[in-house]
Amino acid sequence: MKAVMEEREKPRVLVAYVEAGMGHIVSAQAISEALKKNYSDSIEVIDRYILRDSDDPILKKYETYLVHNVQMCSKYPAFGDIQISSMHLFGAQNTLKFVHSTVFAAQIQATMREYEKFSPDAIVCTHYFLLHAAVKYKLQVDPKVVVIAYCPDNNVHGWWDNRADVIYTNNPLATKQAYELKFPNGHVREAFYPTRSEVVESNETKEYYRKKFGIPLDKFTVVVADGVYAKAKAKSVCKELMKSDMPLTICLLAGKNDALKAEFEERAKHTKPNITLLSFGFLKDAPQLYGACDLFITKAGPNAILDSVMMNTPLIIDYCASPIERATKKLFSKHYQCGYYTTRPRRIRKYVECFIQNPAELEKIRKPLAYFDKTKNGAGKIADDIADLLQNSDERMMRILHEEEIAVSKLFEQAKEKKEERARRKIEAIEASLAAKTENADGDAKKKLEEDAQRRISAVKERAAREIAKISKKQKKVAGKIYSGTASKYVAKTITDER
Repeated sequence: MKAVMEEREKPRVLVAYVEAGMGHIVSAQAISEALKKNYSDSIEVIDRYILRDSDDPILKKYETYLVHNVQMCSKYPAFGDIQISSMHLFGAQNTLKFVHSTVFAAQIQATMREYEKFSPDAIVCTHYFLLHAAVKYKLQVDPKVVVIAYCPDNNVHGWWDNRADVIYTNNPLATKQAYELKFPNGHVREAFYPTRSEVVESNETKEYYRKKFGIPLDKFTVVVADGVYAKAKAKSVCKELMKSDMPLTICLLAGKNDALKAEFEERAKHTKPNITLLSFGFLKDAPQLYGACDLFITKAGPNAILDSVMMNTPLIIDYCASPIERATKKLFSKHYQCGYYTTRPRRIRKYVECFIQNPAELEKIRKPLAYFDKTKNGAGKIADDIADLLQNSDERMMRILHEEEIAVSKLFEQAKEKKEERARRKIEAIEASLAAKTENADGDAKKKLEEDAQRRISAVKERAAREIAKISKKQKKVAGKIYSGTASKYVAKTITDER
């Protein structure tokens, strides 16, 4: 393959879409929208479903394969664990390269041909397969293309190709993991969660959205979902909630699972008087349904959870399909504390009944949602950085590396301060011990104790000085390597959950 270069006034950004759950799609959509809104006069943006829009049947078949894998993860709890474990068989990056140069070699080559059709100046990817193909395209076809990744998950697993020019993450845990995967210094950027227009522009009241979806205004309302394919626990959770004797509206969001939707439409004809049961299929405006409800019950799919919290609706997470979803569950239930996690439908019903009887208990997980201000929309920050990357790449990189050098220097300075503080405490302990021992000592004994204490204090000071000098030497060495185009573990250490 050989890239066809053409003269054009504006750099061309290809935003690559793939369906493997909805998170990869909506995050790409948000970034594309921000680029078009803020940079339409200086950047040409092309949206493309790379696999399904291709004339090559191997790519359409491969997207079906990806969708099937997502469904299997939801249906069988161990499937995701086995899949992720196998991705690290020979080391994550080695396994990535081996598998896609053998098992999926034809799919990679076909994807590269799709990229070549557009002769892009930059490729934006929100899925690891598209990213790996873009890296290969850069290596084999067009070395000038800028390869950009956004990881829509709340962690960064090992198959995100660390040869990308930049990867955007959405929380400190994921940022740290990206550095630990040996993305080079300056190639990892953190942004607040990108939010697509369907969420940003949904600002009506809960009552408005209840009227829109035909939901009673006077009942506690939950929406139950399982991602776009509804293959996990939605059915069992809904059946358990229907046992409640309290006034309750249950909104089942069946997504693309038409059979499940039809089943619960039939069940709705036979519910108890206190229960209102509504079934919905795939909704483009699903975030508005979340906004109509008091509680969202779902598996730990990053996209659905993000849409819910951006609509100010707290969570119960009932299923984790993979280590990726376990990271999401931990982040939102433990770190952000805007929901609970349980896999037991009966426990979920008890939670709901508790919230109905005691609204203050629901408020405990609603209050932290103030953090998720959708007007921040990280897609704008990503779009700004992409524009900077295309227009001022050298200056941008030097600025980022300087920021990382400062952060690493601060890390080493803190290490020195800890050594100094430790020495100070030891000296204080020696002096306190000396004062106690010499209180009743005579002249010769007192002098001997003082001399011994002084020797010990000198030894503490000398040891601290040696350790601090060693840290300074290492600091200088590490700082020099920040600009070498390698990956530094010390940059990763500057990223903490408390940041």
